[in-house]
Amino acid sequence: MNTEIYVDGSWMNGSVGYGYVVVQDNQKVHEESGHIPENNTEGARQVAGELFAVGKAIEWCKNNNVSNVTIYYDYMGVEMWARGLWKTNLSLTQRYKKFVQNSGVNITWKKVKSHSGDRFNDKADSLAKKGAKKGISKEKSLMNRR
Repeated sequence: MNTEIYVDGSWMNGSVGYGYVVVQDNQKVHEESGHIPENNTEGARQVAGELFAVGKAIEWCKNNNVSNVTIYYDYMGVEMWARGLWKTNLSLTQRYKKFVQNSGVNITWKKVKSHSGDRFNDKADSLAKKGAKKGISKEKSLMNRR
């Protein structure tokens, strides 16, 4: 079985979200989105969302006994930091690199152009935006309680 995962991150009004879509044999089998607390992003905005999406996708692979996966991304750092080809200056990128390299999941990386009509990449983008909006909603809810 061929497993492909599309990842993306989003930043909206100070809120960061992630999203990923798991595709097996050209059928969507899982999707997830979520908000990332600001203290976990180190100011990396949507890039933090992309890295978090990869981490969550790898966790999904491990929980579902998937040892080989192709990950599609639209920001080059996703692959470059994971493979050690870019310098990891932030603790965020250092942790990311270490996590991916020690995951035990064999990853083939594929760069896709963002907002280019690729249905699963567009879905990952939509999920990341949904995750970022969750953070905005939480912040508004907290502000209304004060």
